[in-house]
Amino acid sequence: MTLELIIQLIEVLLGTGGVVALFLIIEKKTAAQLANTEKANEQWQLIVAQKERDFLALNQKYEAATEKIDKLYDINTDLRNQLDVANTNFAVCQLMRCNVIQCTNRLPPLSSNETVKDPHERRNEQ
Repeated sequence: MTLELIIQLIEVLLGTGGVVALFLIIEKKTAAQLANTEKANEQWQLIVAQKERDFLALNQKYEAATEKIDKLYDINTDLRNQLDVANTNFAVCQLMRCNVIQCTNRLPPLSSNETVKDPHERRNEQ
């Protein structure tokens, strides 16, 4: 390229608005990049909103399951208390049961102060 050719190219660009065209091309490119960035931001906002809805739904399921587990623990505690009372009553009944259950030889439990009558005396009383 000769010096004259370079000068002619510069004159053509300046004369026909070539520099303005370069600025407009750069400006359009920047506007397109901003539009693409805005679309990407909108997509991310939609994803974040969906994830927040999913989190709220899972949190509600978790709370319901936790409440159900707490109720089951309460029921389990009540049943264990009832079983303890029943076992205690059974143990007391076993302790208070007579040693000999035959009618004529009945012995009171726990060495009570009752005196056992002789079976022969009972027959005589009748």
